[in-house]
Amino acid sequence: MTLYFRNPEMIAESRRRMLRRMMDETYNTDRVLSFPLEMKATENDFTLKAMLPGLSAEEINIRYEDGVLTIDGEYTSINEEGKECLFSEMPVGRFSRSIEIKEPIVVDKIDASMKDGILTILIPKAEEAKPKTIKINAK
Repeated sequence: MTLYFRNPEMIAESRRRMLRRMMDETYNTDRVLSFPLEMKATENDFTLKAMLPGLSAEEINIRYEDGVLTIDGEYTSINEEGKECLFSEMPVGRFSRSIEIKEPIVVDKIDASMKDGILTILIPKAEEAKPKTIKINAK
């Protein structure tokens, strides 16, 4: 028969090792941040707004491929010489969002602008996607 001597400290250390092992196995170092989006539609176009404060237009990439609009980029850390960071809630790292657009659009006329940390993308609908009015012929 084997005897095991356990005390509360041994149990706590065992749980800490188990938690560390679990976190090491599941933690993904390639995390991707997200950001809030709003998409609205009219008869002629879609308007997509994204909240990306603190970034310039050059730091944001927008591409449309195979019906998917992707917005991505990276927040860099703000390091100030001679100051110790006590805590930070500022976003740091890559960010990305993809939106699938099922209706046909005019890719060449997609327009993007940035003002006060709000990215606005205007996506015009193609003629075949616009609603048509059908006139009834009375006989």
